[in-house]
Amino acid sequence: MLVGAGDGSSRQSRSSHSHYHGWLLSHTALAFVLAAGLGTRMRSKTCKVLHQAAGRPLLSHVLDLCAAVGAHPVVVLSRESEPARAVVPADATVALQEPPRGTGDAVRVALAATDSRDGVAFVVYGDTPVLRAETLERMRELLLERGAVLVLLTAQVGTDNSYGRIVRDEAGDVRRIVEVRSASPEERLLPESNLGAYAMDLAWLRTAAPRLRENETGEIFLTDLAAIAIADGERVAAHRADDPTEGMGVNTRVDLAAADAVLRRRVRERHMLAGVTFLDPDSTSVDAGVRIAADAVIARGCVLEGETSIGADSVVGPYSIVRDSRVGERCRVEASVIEGSTLEDDVRIGPFSHLRTGAYLERGVEMGNFGEVKNARLRAKTKMHHFSYVGDADVGERVNIGAGTITLNYDGARKHRTEIGDDAFIGSDTLLRAPVKVGKGAATGAGSVVTKDVADGMLAVGMPARSIRKYLRKPPD
Repeated sequence: MLVGAGDGSSRQSRSSHSHYHGWLLSHTALAFVLAAGLGTRMRSKTCKVLHQAAGRPLLSHVLDLCAAVGAHPVVVLSRESEPARAVVPADATVALQEPPRGTGDAVRVALAATDSRDGVAFVVYGDTPVLRAETLERMRELLLERGAVLVLLTAQVGTDNSYGRIVRDEAGDVRRIVEVRSASPEERLLPESNLGAYAMDLAWLRTAAPRLRENETGEIFLTDLAAIAIADGERVAAHRADDPTEGMGVNTRVDLAAADAVLRRRVRERHMLAGVTFLDPDSTSVDAGVRIAADAVIARGCVLEGETSIGADSVVGPYSIVRDSRVGERCRVEASVIEGSTLEDDVRIGPFSHLRTGAYLERGVEMGNFGEVKNARLRAKTKMHHFSYVGDADVGERVNIGAGTITLNYDGARKHRTEIGDDAFIGSDTLLRAPVKVGKGAATGAGSVVTKDVADGMLAVGMPARSIRKYLRKPPD
């Protein structure tokens, strides 16, 4: 597509209007998020914008971008991508493009879904999770500075690509966009290309969008707006990104992996700049939603996923997985898996421990190698050092759980709970058949099978265990 620049008279009259500076500042911005693409090259039954990068759907990253620049999102979906509605905030606007007929038609659909007449309209794609809020802000500023109706995002991305090439005029504005298929050999070698994000004067866009026309394939292309603006004598500016990856779109699984790598690197860098130590950043995977306090240390090979938080002065790793869990301050987690669990401050676990959903370890709990806890609370300063399983249980303070202890919580039909009182001592290889209660200060002998409650302060031994006498606990060394 080759178009002329016009005589510029309309540019001068527009930029001289006093209201032009005002509309940019006085109106809430819109963001038209184009997410109706079929994503056939993903080879997936999941719509493209729901594929995840850095632990979040592609579309969620773009919607976060809209929120960061204060732009109300109008999300354009198709019948195939409508499942993505599940991640769209309730206060956003959703519009259906049926059938999908190109990006220009998608913008028409978005315009029809909102009554806003003035301000800034960003246009972004739902599969561009790497785009930064600072970049959109700069594009908005450029609209004002240049008195433009349209600002393109561009970058120097080499010549081996299908992006439209940018030709600038002597003032640095866009003179034309040259599509690769119609470019001359010289134009194909132009280093600057259109990345596909836009900031526009919304009032102008409402007059220009109806003039978009179908091409020979029946599609309506958004890039034709530049030709309309230039032919009208309006100014089209371009913001050239320093980082060309910002325009990275996801069309294949290869693209998805590349976007994921960029986002995760940014996440790690953000945490490091905020005071977190990564001992081997490239070996560590951190989701975008993870929160890490200053002075925490993340060792090599860690995977931190979902809504996880790590407290100050804690050390996680090496080779630990923490998913949707809270780790308090001054904790140490080594080569262990933590899922849907909570660690209060000063907890030690690992190596090779597993906390499953619903595990709650209070302050000062110690959990050693090959221990597993599920849907159970271990209260302050309890110790569980070796080869034990505690599930569906409430364990008191300062309890010692000997090696090989198992709570038998499932009878084949229902789960039952085990209760262990404060200061109890559970001998090695004890089996606790729930529902059962071991009282405060009570104890079980090694190898006991406990099928009945043990009263406070009593010692139970045997198979099945019987209470034989008061338990005289030896003072610690």
